[in-house]
Amino acid sequence: MRDLLECRDAIDDIDQKILKLLKERKAVALDIATYKLQHNQPITDKNRENEKISRLMQMALDLEISPLLVNDMYKIIMAHTVSDEQSFIVDKMSSRNYRRNTSVAYLGTTGTYSHLAAHKFLDSYAGKIQEKGCNSFADIIHAVESGICEFGVLPIENSSSGSINEVLDVIQTTKASIVGELFYPIDHSILCTDPATDLKDVTDIYSHPQPIAQCSHFISEHMPKARIHYTKATSDAMMLINEKKDKNIVAIGSKNAAIYYKLNSIVSDIANNHSNFTRFVVMSMTPISIPTFVDAKTSIIFTTKKYEPGSLVAVLNEFNRHHINLTKLHSRPREGQMNETWEEIFFADVQANLDTSVMQEIMSNLVEHTGELKILGCYASCEKEQRN
Repeated sequence: MRDLLECRDAIDDIDQKILKLLKERKAVALDIATYKLQHNQPITDKNRENEKISRLMQMALDLEISPLLVNDMYKIIMAHTVSDEQSFIVDKMSSRNYRRNTSVAYLGTTGTYSHLAAHKFLDSYAGKIQEKGCNSFADIIHAVESGICEFGVLPIENSSSGSINEVLDVIQTTKASIVGELFYPIDHSILCTDPATDLKDVTDIYSHPQPIAQCSHFISEHMPKARIHYTKATSDAMMLINEKKDKNIVAIGSKNAAIYYKLNSIVSDIANNHSNFTRFVVMSMTPISIPTFVDAKTSIIFTTKKYEPGSLVAVLNEFNRHHINLTKLHSRPREGQMNETWEEIFFADVQANLDTSVMQEIMSNLVEHTGELKILGCYASCEKEQRN
């Protein structure tokens, strides 16, 4: 019988083999992406994916491995494969070099959800990534518009707290385009320097306003007397906790980021909504063209004609008439209004590719029903499975 150390060494060897096989699998997947691009074939094939997972689950039973584990594991692997193939094809269509070096701006410093999301988006196809942490959403846009960074990552909405209005405001007037989206799972955790910290003794909580709002129920129930301090980013909160080294002062942030600041996660998954995701959009000064066989989304902003009753209905009817779905419709006051006439601007996400003849017809017709119409971008749509 092998001793504990030998067993651990054996597992380490197996894990290394698994990682090398995943790398080989990715290389084959990119060969498949090349074939699909050359033959205009869709990236996703749900029937094949479902058949494959069913077959793998049966193999797992035969090998006395949990089929549920195999199901969950391969759904994640396949979602990442789809994301890799999408990125590869979009880069080829945009004449960008796959695995090239790039740069990205995000909110805060190392360890913010924006930082983690930026890497989730870029790691699959970028080479060396130059990072720029920013103090505000406006700074992210400025970094992109000024050419400091090729990409900027912005959190646009959350499944718990809804649309992030500050982001909607800054993209109203930007010259940058949306070139991608991703959903990042938000697992808010209580982070502290001492793993023995007791919640009832916590005196102060530090975090960005969004996590505080998203975890309000947990805070009210377990730390009702704690003082709340807002920071510009969750990373700022983690940095403060690390510096203070007071066991009764905690931060709310990602447990995946705790390692960067030598903090302990004592409670995880504390959000009001336990299936909590943030949708991020990726901005760039270089718009992209999405092949028509890739599931795509088009984001637009528009105003209605002020003195024409039913003009919003007319806009919506254009999409309804062509059986095109809107996945988001949100209104905000127009940024920088100076006159006394209140005006709303509408943000819409359209589940369609801008380059199709149907969308071109819709956009042409919308000119008649809108006061202002602007295309924010057309980009590969993120599947629900890719939210893992």
